[in-house]
Parts: sequence; structure tokens; C-alpha cells
Amino acid sequence: MRKIGLMLVLLMICFTLSAAAESLFVDNQEKDKSDLMRLNMRSQPSSGGAVIGSFYTGAEVHVLGDPVTTETVQETPAPEETAEGENANVPEAGEQVRFVHVEIGGLQGYMAENYLITREEAANRYGANGWFGQCRPAEVDLTGMWNDNIRLLSGTDDKATSVGTVASGEQVHMVGIIGNWAYVFKDSDQSRLYGYLPIEAVTETGSLKYYVVNTGASDARMVLYETPNQKGKVSMSMGNGTNCVMLFGRGEGLWRRVRVGGVSGWVYPTKKNTLVALGNASRSTIPYYPLVMETKGDCILYSVKGDRAKPYMTLGSQMKVEVLGEIQDYVYVRTLIGGAGAYNKGDYGYIAISDLTLSVSKSSIGVVQADDEDMPVIVYHEPDKGSAMLGALCGGAQVRLLDYTQTEFARVTLNDLTGYVEKKSIRLLSQASDPVSQRIPQRGTTKAEVILYAEPSSQGAEVGTVAAGSKMYMLGKFGDWMYVNAGTTPNLDIASQKEMTGFVPLTQVAAPASTVHLIASVKTDKVNLRSVGDKTGNIIGHARLGERLRVTDYGNQWTCVVTPEGKRGYIMTEYLEFQ
Repeated sequence: MRKIGLMLVLLMICFTLSAAAESLFVDNQEKDKSDLMRLNMRSQPSSGGAVIGSFYTGAEVHVLGDPVTTETVQETPAPEETAEGENANVPEAGEQVRFVHVEIGGLQGYMAENYLITREEAANRYGANGWFGQCRPAEVDLTGMWNDNIRLLSGTDDKATSVGTVASGEQVHMVGIIGNWAYVFKDSDQSRLYGYLPIEAVTETGSLKYYVVNTGASDARMVLYETPNQKGKVSMSMGNGTNCVMLFGRGEGLWRRVRVGGVSGWVYPTKKNTLVALGNASRSTIPYYPLVMETKGDCILYSVKGDRAKPYMTLGSQMKVEVLGEIQDYVYVRTLIGGAGAYNKGDYGYIAISDLTLSVSKSSIGVVQADDEDMPVIVYHEPDKGSAMLGALCGGAQVRLLDYTQTEFARVTLNDLTGYVEKKSIRLLSQASDPVSQRIPQRGTTKAEVILYAEPSSQGAEVGTVAAGSKMYMLGKFGDWMYVNAGTTPNLDIASQKEMTGFVPLTQVAAPASTVHLIASVKTDKVNLRSVGDKTGNIIGHARLGERLRVTDYGNQWTCVVTPEGKRGYIMTEYLEFQ
């Protein structure tokens, strides 16, 4: 009998060891693989137990050998509303819910049995080499965090043992979320390495990653909170154009967890599209950029607001920065490297507001291209359609950008002449990869050797000379002067300013009529606007005395124009005075 008893004990030990060694895999049973769910690990074998962490489909958990516990659901709970959906398959009232005692990543807790499957079930359901075991794709992004790599830790503690390092831009796989930590793995040639990273270091990937603040009003702000609570502590307030990267973590209703540079927190987009997904679109598609300011003199860029005990750097005088957020007497900025909106370049940090002033220098932060079909783009003296008109740009012309203001206008520079153009009439080129319009300006020929001036005046600074008979791109007309590009290409280099551009008198250039006659005013009241360039054309409207019209096609007898209301038609050329 003693032998039989001993054998039973040994069998029980073997069974327990076998159970303890068993692995199961999280299967959240998503219907849409682009909208991944998470399964909660709880502190007790109950749906009311505290949440320890939340794990993605494919996460491997180890069964600890405790008996499976059952629970009878008394009433159907309301599904939790999260930023990323928590598992939405909630049990019905009266249903038996079974929990399994498991361990993953050094944490122990309980998971609902019906969302755990064996290795064999996973292979049969998803295939041996499918997406199942990859959990959730993610990226380590340390932009603005004053580091190029980060330690992968053995636990959810800054003092935990380091098991490796991960570089900024490296791809990882998100296994689960534990508070403010991400449990991830990365694959190497030799093995798969698991560990913990701070949640603010791990972002979405591809088209899910980038978002831009767009409140719709120049004075409206979006607040970044430390917790998902509008009564919580404010990290900073952000203006239009501020770029965010989307992080992971439990959400609360509409709350989203984001990071601006190195500052992470929660935002609550109270209105539709106040946080716009950039997706794979060019940054220039968003109608706002952050305010550009510049340093008054040498000043400090802090990694931690006002703390010189932490890493910091000194910025020189008149350095341009984009203002991303405000907090008390400081602003959070990005040094303007790589052009406006180049949110993955430059240095991020805090600067005292007293150290900055509005940017007034003529340093370019990008390029704009006149892109309003075949119509010229008016350059105004102020950001107001009622202000004085400086001139007009030809279709396809590229000029330098000074700043992308918080209005519907952008400020541009033509050497020493500055003015404003409507954003809806231009294509913004802030990075070399931004697509350009296929339309390019026409070319004219110099009648004799000409001097290029920095402004439309012979009193302006001389930029250079162009030999007689040279071809030049006609970029725009400003009074009796033409703004030209004497280079071999009509495109400007966004990163440098080595092109030969400037103003020349119209009398010194043999230019196509369509580049000379860009704007016209009406000399007679109530001139007929016809559907075609002929007296037989239908009268589709009238132009009033002194009204300014944009010229799309100049002719000796009839000229095609567009009225301020956007109506296109033909007017007899003799009734127009060209500017």
C-alpha cells in the first residue's frame, strides 16, 4: 500500500509539473485584424478583479497549475470603452466564466479561459507561420527624448536589470500593457528578447503613428494632461499645427495617449477632427504649422523645464524654433532644422518665454509653389485679401517660405521683398520628398546683359548679372518688374539657397504675354463677361469699374479672366488695364 501511495504522489507531482510547464496563447478573437483587442490579466479570478495588465493576441502565458476557478455572472456588464478596444466579448448574465492562473513577463494573475488557446489550436486556426505570434507591431521612437537608444528592462521599474538595448527607430512587437510600461519583444538573428520599456518610448507604426492638432481657430488650444482627467494636472497646452505621435495604453472614452517630442500625456479631442490623423499624407496637407519664434540671445534649451541638473544645451542668438506648447513661463519647442513641420528632426526642449521673440529674420523654412490650376497667385502686402497687392506669381513658380502663419495665409520671400499668399492657392514643400506640381513657369530671354536686383527697384541690392540672350524662368510680375529664376531648373532646393533669383525690368526681357499680363483691372463699368472669347458667347456676368481680375490667358482681342467670386469667362482686352 505504501508503494501505491508513493506512486500516486509521484504521479500527482508529475501532473503538477506538466501543468505548470503548459503554455497557452491569448486569442482575442478579433474580427478585424487592423483593430486589435486586449485581454485583461486580473488580480483575482473574477471579472471584478483589479487589472494588472492587458495583452494582445499571440501573447504566450504559462499556466501555474492552480485549479481553474469558475464564476457565475450575475448581470451582463457594460463593455469598457477604451482608446484601443479591450476585449469586447463580455459574458452574458448567468454564464459560467472560467479563469486560469497564469504568469507572463514575471507577473502572475488570472485570465478568462475562453480567450486562451493551445499551441495546436493556434496553428490550426491561424497557420504555423501567420501573424498570430507577432502580437502587435510597434516602433521605438525616442525623438525629443535626448537619447538614441533605451534599455530593455527585466521588470516594470527603472532600477530593474537591463536585458538589452533598443535603438530609436527599431521595430518591436507589443505583447501587453502594464500601467505605464510596455511588455515587448524584439527578434535578433540568434534569439527573441523580451523585456519592458516605458510606454512613452513605444509608438504606433506607419499611417497610424502621426497626428496633428487642428482646433480650427488660431487662438484655440488643446490641453495635454498627465492623466485622462480634465481636472488632472496639465502638462502643457498646444496650438494648431503641433505634431503628436500616438502611444499605447488604456484609454478612457475618447481620451488618447500621445507624445509631443519628449512630453507624453493625454488629450481629449472635444470636437471631430481636432486631432487629425496625418496617415501617409505629406505634412503640408494640414493647414496649420506651429508659431515660429527666435532666440533674443544665447539661452538654454532644457530637457526638463528649468532644471539645469538634467541634460541641457545652449542655443545661440536668432535661432529659429517652432513653439509646440506652453506651460507657465516656458514654451516647449523644436529647433527649426529640416524645415517647417520636419517633426522628426531638430532638438526638443523647454525655453523660457522671456528668451524668445517673434521671428522677423528672412531665413527660409521651406518652399511654396504657386498651384492654382492655370491662374496666377496674388502676393499681398498683409495677410488680408483687402490689403495692397504687391504682384502675382505665375503658375508653377517656386519661392521661399518665411512662415506658415496661423491664418489662411503663408508669408513668402522673394529675395528682399516679402508678402503673403493664400494657402489654398499654393503647394507647400517643407521636405525634399514632398510632391511638386507638374506645371512649371514659362521662360523668357534677356535682350541684353541684365542686373538681377533683390527687390523691384534699381535702388535695391544687386544679386548678380545675366548675359544677353540667356533663358530665365518667369516666376511673377510685380509692377514694371519681373521676378525671375536664372538657374537651369525651376525647382528650388529646400535645404539651401544657392539659386540665382531676382528682379529685372520688364523692358529688358522678351517674355511670353501670358507671364506679363497676370492681373487686370476693368476700365469701364459693367463690362460683359462671356462664356467664350467671341461676341456670340453667352453673357454669364458683368465686371465693375476698377474690379481686379486674374488673367488666365491673354489675347489681343479677348482675355480669359477669373472674377473675385471665382467665375471664369472672357472680356474684350480693350476694356482691361493690365498691372
